[in-house]
Amino acid sequence: MSTLTAVTGHGTGMVIVSPTSAGKGSFVAQVKVNIRDTAPNTAFTVTRAIDPPGGVCTSTQFDPGATLTTSAGGAGAVEFERGGRGGPASFDLRLQVISADGRTVMQSDCMTIIGKAPLLTA
Repeated sequence: MSTLTAVTGHGTGMVIVSPTSAGKGSFVAQVKVNIRDTAPNTAFTVTRAIDPPGGVCTSTQFDPGATLTTSAGGAGAVEFERGGRGGPASFDLRLQVISADGRTVMQSDCMTIIGKAPLLTA
């Protein structure tokens, strides 16, 4: 979990990344993003940058993950699932939420994400 803080423009929010065991050997996480106090009726793109685990986010390669549109009051939310190949993974993650015109960029703190192992069945 991390707050989203405006790097440019205005707004704030929260991001929650919850790894699950649903991937049966592959990494899967539920991601929730909520923003507020930003431009009304505006499209935003949620992007992510991944680094090796260690608590330091240095990557500048942000890839799109989801979109959301704010309400007339300047708030919006989106929930989505992200996954990857391979076993349980650990990595550092930083999210940015960017308005369609690029005037507002909100950024999360650097988060270390630890994947969950698949559930064992008898």
